[in-house]
Amino acid sequence: MTSSSQSQDKDALLDKLYSLPCSTGVLQLPGPTHESAEALVEILRQNRWEHQLFFVGEDGENRYNYSTHHVLAIYALGASPEIMTEAYGTHERLKPMVESPEPITDKNYLDHLGDQRYYAGYLAYFSEYLVHHTPGEALEHFILTLPANFVLNLNYIIAQDKKRGGEGKKKHPEMLNRLLAGHAFPFIHLAYGWELGIPGQIAEGLAVAAVYANEQSEVVPQSLFGRAREPIHIMGRFMLPLVPRRTPVFHEKRPTFTLLSRIQDHPKFADDAIGSPGEERRRYPDILKSTGDAITELVNKWTEEWLEGTRNEADVEKRLEGMVEEVIWGNVICFGIGGWNSRDSGQPFKADFSMMSLVTSAYFLLALVLPSRNVPYPSLSLSNRLTLFKAYVLTCAGRYISHGQRGALHIEEFFSTTREQLTAPAMVQPLPFMSRKALSARSGPWERIITNSIVHPDAHLPSTTRALAAFGVRWGDRSPGYFAGGDSGLKDREALDGTLFVRVAGLMMNRLGWAHESGHELGQWDRE
Repeated sequence: MTSSSQSQDKDALLDKLYSLPCSTGVLQLPGPTHESAEALVEILRQNRWEHQLFFVGEDGENRYNYSTHHVLAIYALGASPEIMTEAYGTHERLKPMVESPEPITDKNYLDHLGDQRYYAGYLAYFSEYLVHHTPGEALEHFILTLPANFVLNLNYIIAQDKKRGGEGKKKHPEMLNRLLAGHAFPFIHLAYGWELGIPGQIAEGLAVAAVYANEQSEVVPQSLFGRAREPIHIMGRFMLPLVPRRTPVFHEKRPTFTLLSRIQDHPKFADDAIGSPGEERRRYPDILKSTGDAITELVNKWTEEWLEGTRNEADVEKRLEGMVEEVIWGNVICFGIGGWNSRDSGQPFKADFSMMSLVTSAYFLLALVLPSRNVPYPSLSLSNRLTLFKAYVLTCAGRYISHGQRGALHIEEFFSTTREQLTAPAMVQPLPFMSRKALSARSGPWERIITNSIVHPDAHLPSTTRALAAFGVRWGDRSPGYFAGGDSGLKDREALDGTLFVRVAGLMMNRLGWAHESGHELGQWDRE
């Protein structure tokens, strides 16, 4: 093949996988333009062809290419093409794309999972699939079904491979496990493509999932998936009790944050059982090995309680909204109120990287788990959305235990002492002789937060700001007392209200720095 024809093939592939975004996402803001969309596509194409998305450094540590997360977030927040280009340029330590030792095909797909050397091969494989199939078909085929995660006759396949002179390296795909690993980096990457309508981004997310370690097998077990080639009824998949026919009314449920409360109170997750934060045995993979059964039991019970009394798919959809709300608020509570509780460590707010990742990843539940008219693709089946969501909750529970804090969260004190986050700073005072003067009361802070996030050099801050802003749009009108009631749940939850998200966003900005206006040294995330 000549270089000219290779270039034409490359351009044709990029045209199919990276075109102008079909959507600006779940959070709809003014700002994105045709010019900024063109700049975005150019950056995405360059990054796809030139750089690895994930690799293991010389020190053995995982390294990630966050550049497109950064640019996609600020694009959706309203950044200019110039800022987007400048932001991409801050990612200087990207690894050039490395040719795969061999192409990935249907025949050897199982052979090289978890091996980052084959990233380019898996990327080409998934890209080719998405040229001919929809993103929904790709997620079902490669992520959400039993065959995508477990090979029922794997031992036989390995034996036959060895008979033919092979090495018998085939393994269970465990793709949902891999997708949610690594602070959910593959999930976030793929979900950006799903939310904004970029198939190439989805292919990249699938590829990085394929080469990532299956580090959380304890909480993404085979039992999470239905049996292959059988129609799956939702009630059977999640072992829900059947509702007697005489039940006339479907009752609304509100979050009480029972799962978070039970994790805090469970003796198996106490420091003397799993180690203090920072200890080797408190590492996330080790936590899953020692407590995976207990985590699974808690999440199963929580799921069954939420879905108890559902009579049909419409009822399940309604309850799923409440479950997603509880998990998102719980993640923000752990990051925001938990970070504020750590203020005695020398910082007024601990911006924990792991907890921040839970906030950012939770945003995409609004695109992938709940139906959204702002997403360009049809919703996944309810059964598959429940599978994805439950696996995500299991992952969050493990992160709570590994990185979160036990003990009282002091919710009431948080809300009584963070009121300054509800307004922007006072405006410049008008000159005395001016006849028309601005209103004197302070305005809300969201515009300021978004403006400063767009120009901040940190790759993660814009995504987290975008998540918190979307949560504020959806639940900002929740009043104090909304979560009160019930016999169990998180202590002092009645003090929660919809200002949680702007308060946490303000504290986060105080820690990382108001890049647009401060002129001071900017902060960084707190990493264990």
